[in-house]
Amino acid sequence: MQARKFFIRKLFVIGTKLKMSPFSVDIRIAALLMVICYIGSATSTLCQAGEVNFMSYPKSPFPQEKRIKFEQPFIERPVVMYAIKMIDAQYNTNTRIKVNLQWVRPERFSIFMTSAYDSKLFGLGVSWMACP
Repeated sequence: MQARKFFIRKLFVIGTKLKMSPFSVDIRIAALLMVICYIGSATSTLCQAGEVNFMSYPKSPFPQEKRIKFEQPFIERPVVMYAIKMIDAQYNTNTRIKVNLQWVRPERFSIFMTSAYDSKLFGLGVSWMACP
């Protein structure tokens, strides 16, 4: 709140030094307030992130589907990005992994993880980030 008052005072002083009409100063103050309000509220509603980890030995826990609920629902369906963070696989076989998003909704999404073909997978970690 103090920062907003400071910016309003600064903007008014600049407007009077440039001999602007009070109307144009009011427009600039309104525009600045809109920007400040947007920046202040944007940080809490932009992106959300997290991790999903599955591990088990000696029996493979895959395939696995995990439904993840967002801490705060989005207004519209977000874009979800994901990356493999950790792999624990049998050393003497090829490592083949499938990670897919099943569906995405404004309040949650589903991620599906499995090994492919003859791969023996004991653990898999996935990091994700969802943005509007």
